[in-house]
Amino acid sequence: MKQMMICKACGFIMAQEKLGELCPACGVKAAMFIPHDERISERRKFLLSLDIHPVLVHFTQAYTGTILALSLLAMVLKSGWLERITAVVMVLSLALPFVVVATFLAGMFDGKIRFKKYRTPLLVRKMTLGGIYFLLTCGLFACALLPSLPLVIIAVVSAAAMACASILGIWGVSLLNSRFPGC
Repeated sequence: MKQMMICKACGFIMAQEKLGELCPACGVKAAMFIPHDERISERRKFLLSLDIHPVLVHFTQAYTGTILALSLLAMVLKSGWLERITAVVMVLSLALPFVVVATFLAGMFDGKIRFKKYRTPLLVRKMTLGGIYFLLTCGLFACALLPSLPLVIIAVVSAAAMACASILGIWGVSLLNSRFPGC
């Protein structure tokens, strides 16, 4: 098993043989690295390294941000582009709740692998806010089914959804290197 090293300055973990003169994450000298013993099984480490949940989070954030940006843009465009952009907003709004469900399920899987349970304080807060985010995306889905609805309503709902997605992302980043030891 290869020796892992951890940066005392920022917590970045990497294989000793890949360590150069500087920490690739924060740039401090390699002297700040100390040996690090992984306290999780190879299987758990592999599953966490897949980053399924963080990757899916990017999809939901991109969908939500695109819906917001395009709905605002559509409010100022002339009719030639308005119909095209509105159609894209509607398609993304119809797809978004399904992407959020996939992301939520991936988050549940990640939480179980990382913490072995779902009831840690931050996971409970993330699940609660994730539920609110899902309800907002269901609102966008409903808006897409009512094409005569003013775009300003879609913009407001997508702004609220984007706020939820952003907060969830911030909380998620704080968990990236967290995990219970063991198998």
